[in-house]
Amino acid sequence: MPIPPDIENVALLGWHVYPMNNRTKAGCFKGAHAAASCDLDIIERWCREYPGCNWRVVMGPSRLFALDVDRAGKTHKADGFAALRGLVEKHGPLPRRPMTRTGGSGGAVLFFQHNGEELRGASGCPAPGLDPHRNGQAIVIPPSRHPVTGGAYTWRRGCAPWEVAPPPIPDWLAHMLRPPPEPERDYSRNPFYVTNDRAFQVLMKAVHEVETAPSGGSNDTLNKQSYRIGRWCGAGVLDPSEARESLLVAARARGIPFREARDTIRSGLRGGMRNPHRERTA
Repeated sequence: MPIPPDIENVALLGWHVYPMNNRTKAGCFKGAHAAASCDLDIIERWCREYPGCNWRVVMGPSRLFALDVDRAGKTHKADGFAALRGLVEKHGPLPRRPMTRTGGSGGAVLFFQHNGEELRGASGCPAPGLDPHRNGQAIVIPPSRHPVTGGAYTWRRGCAPWEVAPPPIPDWLAHMLRPPPEPERDYSRNPFYVTNDRAFQVLMKAVHEVETAPSGGSNDTLNKQSYRIGRWCGAGVLDPSEARESLLVAARARGIPFREARDTIRSGLRGGMRNPHRERTA
């Protein structure tokens, strides 16, 4: 199967993509998220192995930030368009940017450059109906089809990334998404500690495990990964609120009901924090 033109074009721009099951939100194979690539030979092989698949782009290696704007209706309750309109009226217009139309739901995704700014990725931030995506998070792109509505994802006219480059994140939006400063920690009382970089890698792996959890075992996977991440929070190198937000986003992508996911994450994190991970660093 040939590479879809939309996927070939974004890969040539350095966007890292991976094949996604067109009936669920899971990758077509175990580890697909981590294997995301812009190598056309690899993508061509995936096209042969998984014809008709959907596609996702991973933010971090693609140096992207995406803002998912929900349209109130069958698939979403909050009106992200109204929320974004209110923010723009208050803070100023958004620059011209790549933008998709979400298949069947009427939503949109806006793409910006991500140059290493620290940004929160919690659903509903900075307002209900707006979902930021950054770092290890991924989002569906054309020519995919929505697994629920069956509608096609498309690039808005004149807003494909090969027509308009992703601009920098507007200052006012970056400011609203900036996480609160980390509290100072006294590691002198705990000579056995872990590094922040390693903890972040573990968190991204946990997010991937939840997003690709097998059918019928998603909540067990969420509980296991929440406990695992809780141990790193207890060691003082992961912020519990950031971990909770990341796991909630992953659980939502997997289709776990919000209340069930919230309670499972809360329980798992608490259990893990009571048994903090300890490892001597070099």
